[in-house]
Amino acid sequence: MRHLISISLSCLFLLYGCSDNKEETELPQDYESEFPTESFIRSHLLTEKGLIQTNVTNRENEFLSESLGLYLLFLVERDRADEFASQVDVLTEHFLHASNLVSWRLERTNDELTRSPANAWIDDARIVHALYEAGDAFDEPSYIELAEQIGTSLTSIGVKDGIPVDFVDLATKERGDVLTLSYLDEDALRHMAVNDLYDNSKQVLSNAPLSEPFFAKSYVISTQTYQFDEEINMIDQLYVALRYEQFGLSTASFYSFFKETFNDGIVYGRYDLNSKKPTVNYESQAVYALAIFYLLERDERDFAERVMNRLTSSMVSDSSSDYYGGYLDVDTKETHAFDNLLPLLAEGGLIDGYLIP
Repeated sequence: MRHLISISLSCLFLLYGCSDNKEETELPQDYESEFPTESFIRSHLLTEKGLIQTNVTNRENEFLSESLGLYLLFLVERDRADEFASQVDVLTEHFLHASNLVSWRLERTNDELTRSPANAWIDDARIVHALYEAGDAFDEPSYIELAEQIGTSLTSIGVKDGIPVDFVDLATKERGDVLTLSYLDEDALRHMAVNDLYDNSKQVLSNAPLSEPFFAKSYVISTQTYQFDEEINMIDQLYVALRYEQFGLSTASFYSFFKETFNDGIVYGRYDLNSKKPTVNYESQAVYALAIFYLLERDERDFAERVMNRLTSSMVSDSSSDYYGGYLDVDTKETHAFDNLLPLLAEGGLIDGYLIP
């Protein structure tokens, strides 16, 4: 994952073989979507075999469990049972490890796929959430069973001292020692409630110090200490703010900062922890998409719609363009699946209810 995977997880990316002998499930790509962004994703990121490319340039042969989980949430939100089933096939055939944890990245070389030897708690949890939602929505017990299998491994192998860890080495079962606070998906934790895991997770959030208006980035389990980044990533901050709201915890200071910053003109992608000044000159589609979910959790629908208007203003709006609907720099072709899937989920969620990513 571009935004949330820790450096230590990235260092584990010593790839081992992933079965490429199974027949991959083919997905229809001629679906006429009501969402231009979905049409862009299907045309430029979704392969014929159902895998979602990370981008269209230098990472077109990389496929993330993050993308899979977000797309699963979108499909169940839109009541698309057949395609959801096809994506579950992609999950079980390519991403699911024998441990019942999910490899966070696949990489294609020629016709061979190789798997990362690590998972990412947030990706597994998001997939568990989507499977539980689909089990109910589509009356499909096998999704519940699969969610329970992944959840059982996640809450045993992926936990240290009663607290989730960012990742596990799938080969050795060695756990990380850090929890990134934005990983605490309340919906998934509620489904996977075992022992005191839910309460422990909420306690980690409620005990976290603030460097107002910013949240801590992570919690080191062995030392019971919190860490702040000197350069604040607003994607991470909005994810943490969303988690606080999910657990019923206050985000008043951050909300005031975000509202004032948005009303002043631009919410930049990164800020200095101490000066509270932007350190970059770019906006982020993912920031605005996550802000929509955050604001909906706060019952700020009017504000969320204003943010959606800002978000869609950066979409390729020329209907004659091959990239129509995409959140993409037409000149450089720079984009990321995350920056398209999150806006797609946010747009669908504003129409008729939402699932938190």
